[in-house]
Amino acid sequence: MTSMEAIRTTMNSARLAPIIDLPDALRNREVDIIVLSSSAMSEMEEHDNGESKVESIMGILKDYANPALRELEEGAWERAAAEKHLAKMNDDYP
Repeated sequence: MTSMEAIRTTMNSARLAPIIDLPDALRNREVDIIVLSSSAMSEMEEHDNGESKVESIMGILKDYANPALRELEEGAWERAAAEKHLAKMNDDYP
């Protein structure tokens, strides 16, 4: 893999309107502009063996998966956040 060069700048999207068809949600707002070569993007997206980084990570993590716990994963973050904030509210307002 070669070293990747990129540039990043922030500007008002109105300056891009003449050259890029932006969705309404991005018009007249500050946006980040990142410029990479096409080959740099390809290098970021694929490993030497051709699988994407996401596929590779999923393959590594599958060894640790416990199918019996899959149902508990659904909504786990929401439950943890609610418990944390409810506990703080109870501490703040006895």
